[in-house]
Amino acid sequence: MGHETRYGIHGALVGEKRNLVIVGYYGFGNLGDEAIRVALSAALNGREGLRPVWLVSQPQNTNEVNRSHPCAIFAGLRRSAALIFGGGGLLQNKTSTRSLLYYLSLILLARSLRRPVFLLGQGIGPINGRFARAKTRFALSKACYIGCRDRRSLDFIQSLGLDGTLSGDLFFLTPPWKEPLEEQHKGKVRIVLSLKGAGEAKRFIALLKGINARRNVSFVFLTFFPAEDRSLAESIVQQLDFPCRIVLPNSVEEASAELARADLLISSRLHPLEFGLRTGTPILAITEDPKVERFVEEVASHGGPSIVHTASPSIEEICSLLENSPDREALRGTYRRMHEETRAAVAAFLDRLESVLGACDD
Repeated sequence: MGHETRYGIHGALVGEKRNLVIVGYYGFGNLGDEAIRVALSAALNGREGLRPVWLVSQPQNTNEVNRSHPCAIFAGLRRSAALIFGGGGLLQNKTSTRSLLYYLSLILLARSLRRPVFLLGQGIGPINGRFARAKTRFALSKACYIGCRDRRSLDFIQSLGLDGTLSGDLFFLTPPWKEPLEEQHKGKVRIVLSLKGAGEAKRFIALLKGINARRNVSFVFLTFFPAEDRSLAESIVQQLDFPCRIVLPNSVEEASAELARADLLISSRLHPLEFGLRTGTPILAITEDPKVERFVEEVASHGGPSIVHTASPSIEEICSLLENSPDREALRGTYRRMHEETRAAVAAFLDRLESVLGACDD
């Protein structure tokens, strides 16, 4: 009796690993996005037969493709089983319309090659302008699955007349912080800052001087995205007459350990806020970016403590938070609930992914 060799999609032998091209803001040195990549990679590695191929800015491994080289992207997609948007706030034009069009073009390219497209853990919007919204709706109508990281993103998808689901922020795939809670300090109060925006130096210099005049404080600048944040931190520190540390963490655990020792985190970036929730660090969120507001809403929707948030923090607000900090265990408990919910949503997504790819093989 003859042996029958079965081939699946794209000429790959059935039983071989399927390549999944995964796009995100990877390879730019942003610790938050790299943390998402690590967490998503662990989830994918837990499924047999799937091989992630990452679109990155500077490829260093065989499973990485240069996101700036159209020919490399085309070849990667041709050899793939699917395109996956793996977390982050990729689809928005608040920072760049060019970036939005880049990601939409990836969807259309994948579909032109008859590769299914899945969006997972996506923060979507704001997308301003009739043309941009129409292009977004057209491209997303070609996707098999639209998983949103927060309620506002899902509302936006539904406003376009599309179906989506809440899949959670993929950072919450990161296991909960298991170290014991830090004891309250009897000496200097520790405040960690993670700030963005080159024009913000002047107001933060005045803010930190005012806090230092009232409290015995140790300040630490935690730069999650050194390419953008380090120069701001240095410009502030150079104009202060008391010492401050600047820390460039190399890993999730290093950043988490720094935050776990803090009495307060002040951040205008989303990812440090998520790290702070994980370690149970009291938080003051600066709401200059819509995704920070969405984070505050998501914490509340999961029964977490109210996160103090403002566009322009005052000395009085910060001193009040130091005196009346939220319960750290309540913050960590909220993280655990969000972690379990996100794990379940991603597991359901992976079941859906394998079902679609299996149907392509038949």
